[in-house]
Amino acid sequence: MRARFVLFVIVAALLAAPLFAGGGKEAAQALKGKLTIWSTLTQEPRKVALEKITQDYQKEHPEVTVEIDVIGWTGAFDKMVAAISAGNPPDLATVGQGWPQSLAGTGGIVTVDDVIAKIGGPKIFFGTGLSVLGSLDDKAYSIPIYVTPHIISYRKSWLAEAGKQPFKTWEEMYDVAKAVTNPGKNRYGYTIPFADVHGGKPVWGFLLANGVTIFEKDSAGKWKLNVEQPAAVETYEFLHKLIKDTAPQGAVSYVVTDLRNLVTKNVLLGMYDTPEVLDAIKAAAPDMLADTGFTFIPARKRLGSSQGWVGLVVFQKGNQAIAKNFSEFMFQGDRLIDYYLSYPAAMFSPVEAHYKVQRYLDGLPAELKPILPVAPEILKYSAGISQWNGANAWAGEIENKVILPNALNEMLTKNITAEQAVKKVADEIRRLMGQ
Repeated sequence: MRARFVLFVIVAALLAAPLFAGGGKEAAQALKGKLTIWSTLTQEPRKVALEKITQDYQKEHPEVTVEIDVIGWTGAFDKMVAAISAGNPPDLATVGQGWPQSLAGTGGIVTVDDVIAKIGGPKIFFGTGLSVLGSLDDKAYSIPIYVTPHIISYRKSWLAEAGKQPFKTWEEMYDVAKAVTNPGKNRYGYTIPFADVHGGKPVWGFLLANGVTIFEKDSAGKWKLNVEQPAAVETYEFLHKLIKDTAPQGAVSYVVTDLRNLVTKNVLLGMYDTPEVLDAIKAAAPDMLADTGFTFIPARKRLGSSQGWVGLVVFQKGNQAIAKNFSEFMFQGDRLIDYYLSYPAAMFSPVEAHYKVQRYLDGLPAELKPILPVAPEILKYSAGISQWNGANAWAGEIENKVILPNALNEMLTKNITAEQAVKKVADEIRRLMGQ
């Protein structure tokens, strides 16, 4: 895998064309007005880095003022839909996976193929960041800003005490989590963040690793639901058993930050997360970093994983000219490199050429350096929720309505069966599809 990554970097380095040309003084003078950005990226380093970009933009465009409203992920999608319906959306916003397709269905955002062309064309993006996650019906509705591989962390010393090795199958993952679980020592295995929008990502990752894609296309090219199948039932049975037998009490009320806190307090073996879990460990218990290992969802029928993804969308009733120009501005020079390094554990570049920028590679903290070489590989076999076979209009709502983890929650709290859980998922998605 490392050899393939080295080849990947060498090939990228041979791309002799300069990155992302600038806009010119005439364009700058023509832009006047206000740019309102809704940012779902709440962490202070990212807020500061985005503010720095807007300050630089305003220096080059003195007749443009920029206002950033940080709104957070929870409820952001519904807020955007409501703003579109009310006719008062922002000009530009960061969005999560599936959101561009769902927002495009409202008619409230515009295509950004013109922006993509100006920053280098579709070829600059690797994997599915633009072709699937940023597009619908072969039109770009979002500009990918970053992608994030998902990992499963674990404590090396806990495995050693239990006489276990890092797991390579689902059965081994359960055995490891069960072996380290000891309520008397306040030690537990794994759970997922049921109480926030990120809860669907691990469920989707395991479904995909078991060959369940949620949607596939029929012979006429129309989407059909394929989630009701034995492999989906098997996946829900496995996750139910893992969490029921190895998670602490109250797991269904946890959000991502709760799980990270439990990891740093020596309560959880680890978690399925972005590499941000390493940031949490570094901040709260830096000595624990050396004792932290990482792996990926074991393949059951195929390699599969969820991924983090964030893009920019331009609203139809917003100031489109300034919003698109600002999006181009972000891609000029090393601005995105600086942005990624402000919060590197969560933001990996979707742009192939960035992986040859030495300042990016050198700027990563030590704990992330082992992940970066394998990140492109992980991202190649991962996809946004329900979008393995291509972009669809329901992905954003599947994530936003936490349909996948809600069914698992009911297995734990209402004792429904895995078959009932999968049927619940299918029924919820059919309602979204209007069936």
